[in-house]
Amino acid sequence: METLKTDKGKNETLKNNHSSTFHRNIGLRKAILHMIGNMIGVGIFIYPVLISVHLPHPFWFMAIWLIGGLIALTGALSSAELGTFFPEAGGDYAYLRNAYGKRWAFLYGFLTFFITYPGSIAIGVGLTVHYQGESIFGPWVRDLAFTVPFLNIPMYNYQLVASAIILLLTIINHFGIHTSFVLQKLVTLVPILLLLGLSAITLYFISTGLYYGNAGASILAMNWSIPYENPGLLGLAAALVPVYWTFSGWNSPLALGEEIKDPHRIIPLTMIFGPMIVTAIYLVFSFVFISLVPYKSFQTGKIDPYFVMGQYILQNFGIQSAEVLAAWPKFISLLIFLIVMGNTNSAIVSGSRIYVAMARDRLFWDKVGAIDPVRKSPTLSIWLQSLWAIILVLFISKESNLLNFSFIAITLLSVMTVFSVFLLRFKKLQLQHLYKAYGYPVTPVLYIVSSLLILTLISIGYIQEKRFSILISTAVSISMGLLLYEFWKKYKFSHQNDLG
Repeated sequence: METLKTDKGKNETLKNNHSSTFHRNIGLRKAILHMIGNMIGVGIFIYPVLISVHLPHPFWFMAIWLIGGLIALTGALSSAELGTFFPEAGGDYAYLRNAYGKRWAFLYGFLTFFITYPGSIAIGVGLTVHYQGESIFGPWVRDLAFTVPFLNIPMYNYQLVASAIILLLTIINHFGIHTSFVLQKLVTLVPILLLLGLSAITLYFISTGLYYGNAGASILAMNWSIPYENPGLLGLAAALVPVYWTFSGWNSPLALGEEIKDPHRIIPLTMIFGPMIVTAIYLVFSFVFISLVPYKSFQTGKIDPYFVMGQYILQNFGIQSAEVLAAWPKFISLLIFLIVMGNTNSAIVSGSRIYVAMARDRLFWDKVGAIDPVRKSPTLSIWLQSLWAIILVLFISKESNLLNFSFIAITLLSVMTVFSVFLLRFKKLQLQHLYKAYGYPVTPVLYIVSSLLILTLISIGYIQEKRFSILISTAVSISMGLLLYEFWKKYKFSHQNDLG
């Protein structure tokens, strides 16, 4: 295990490797916006039904989102301590390097570059265009565009459109973090605020219905009057898995540690308020669902709660137009599309900073670590990530298990990252004036235990479903990363003695 570096040592390393560094110009609001964009994606639209199936009473449907938010908050509170001690580019990559050595940091970087970030970009945009694109662009998006000669690989229009969208987002990020955040406000804040506004209108009509009587109020009362029943332990755990997925991304602002101004103050505040805001948003949406749709019907997955919400609002405003009602699904599709674009934009920003940190440690092509002296943007890192994402869009199936097996490996490394809080304290290298994790040692222990429980349940589920390929792929990807590190160390940097 390598010795943890001091701030002075880290700064000297950065100066030796690259003269140009990022500007610290990200404040609290931008950092929280970045986290929200990374956390809130398509999950809130597809997972609620999958979650409700395992929970017999609406109380537990609400409670499970609170539990998921608590898990994310415990991880965030713990990682904030690391973020104040190592406020540099790369986030978890930097913490793993300083706590365990470059081998485990390289594994994290390897997985994030080849699978996690480009994979999430490719699958997120590709699936959104495939499923929502028909409503937004027209049915032609699912048509066959051409077949690749000699390889006999079909290319569909949705793949080409998705590739063009990724290219556009890459160009925007090429011009710097400022343009990226302008876009982030548009594609994250606008749709979320619209949905929250519609939710508020819905809840207003429901609250008036408590006095005057209407369908919404009676459905809410009917759902809460369902005989109370506790879920089984396995059912509760099965519901928690997609919730855990939906809350993932809370650590994304840490990758921007070198760009956050006053990191000793901003990072802890971001990691406290970000997960709390996202949890509140999920709770509002979930309450609206059980206020409008009979819970038993909701569990079948045959009723779209967002469509019911639109129908309910229009009815209460006295709008009976069939054309307006028919346009509502297109409106919801557009909101989903914008939220996924925000999720993608956030991923482009976070992922590119990890590869910069790798290049500075000579664990990646050196030029990837270069920062544009004017735009203060890691342009080559951004373009490499997006190029690989486009390749994945074009050549992997939309039903790919790419993210399933990378999730297991990345979560294991996340557990190692949070555990490094204990290593810092044990080695007494914590600076007294820096933020200390609230609730220590309970908060890191809660995150570690809950994450390991989730991984165990996921693995058991794959075994029961005989989806052994996912577990095998996880083991293979980890092994490949560790072997590639040994190859890189031996053949690329055999003349250097600073690899661990």
